[in-house]
Amino acid sequence: MKLSKIIVAGLAVLTCGCLVQSVNAIPTLTLSDGTTTIVVTDGSALDSSTLAGAVTFNGALGTNFILNVSTGLTKPLTGSASAPSIDLNSVDFATGAGTLTITFSETGFTAFPGILTGDVGGTVGAGGSLTNIVMQNGLDLVTNGPFGPGAFSGSGSAALIDGAPYSLTQTAILTFGAGGGMTSFNAAGTVVGVPDGGMTLTMLGIGLLVVGAAGRIYRIATV
Repeated sequence: MKLSKIIVAGLAVLTCGCLVQSVNAIPTLTLSDGTTTIVVTDGSALDSSTLAGAVTFNGALGTNFILNVSTGLTKPLTGSASAPSIDLNSVDFATGAGTLTITFSETGFTAFPGILTGDVGGTVGAGGSLTNIVMQNGLDLVTNGPFGPGAFSGSGSAALIDGAPYSLTQTAILTFGAGGGMTSFNAAGTVVGVPDGGMTLTMLGIGLLVVGAAGRIYRIATV
């Protein structure tokens, strides 16, 4: 009985690290014009979507950005912790010059190692531009742009550089010319896992060491 308890405790220690940061993950959408910032979390009063994993803001930001319809999509609605996906789309109308920064972030992704791909497309108003950045744990991995004015599309990819679990963030930086106007875009970030380079075997070896140590403790205790 004592041996069983020791083995269970050892295996629990091995697995608990994989669960850190996977709980309390709250998808968050943020819009800022440099003066006013609006933060919308999944399921909050400002979230127009009732679906878990979908965060939508529909409203004005300051006095210049009079129309903003922005939606961030992630797990569990699209993708999962082991198949990371984070999508950001928005339609924004400004009455004059300015810069609007929109971010969408989620934590608790576990696919590692992997390749992060960022794709973006849309239309930028006259005199404006758009840059899209996909980040892992706040570090810039894929940058597309600046684009505009007019229709555009772009894609890029990079290897993840931090271990799991980790966060992914889509950041779109929109600039508007003196005449303002409308910009719309959709940006998608996905991770495709690659062979773990022996990590699974390493974890298995640690597990066997735990079992072996438990056996030695048992033998000593019964002498």
